[in-house]
Amino acid sequence: MTSPRRRRYLRLQVAWLLGALLALLLSGAFSLGAYVLLAVLGSVVLDELLTPHEVEPRWRPRWLVPVGLLAAAVVVAVRTLELLAPGVVP
Repeated sequence: MTSPRRRRYLRLQVAWLLGALLALLLSGAFSLGAYVLLAVLGSVVLDELLTPHEVEPRWRPRWLVPVGLLAAAVVVAVRTLELLAPGVVP
């Protein structure tokens, strides 16, 4: 059984992901890197806004933010290589 807080968190996370996807598609700026960065940004913002600071919820995975930040770092590194050394990254 899921708690109301968990359902609210998941609904907002899915809404953020779909909104980011729609915004990128409508603006014609969709790329996997941009989507990953927006997804990580949304996850971090939602974590900060919706999580009680006194107690860590049991349902929230502890690996979510570190994995997201690692993915964002990879995207930034690849993009930096594309800008600084054209032809290195396919």
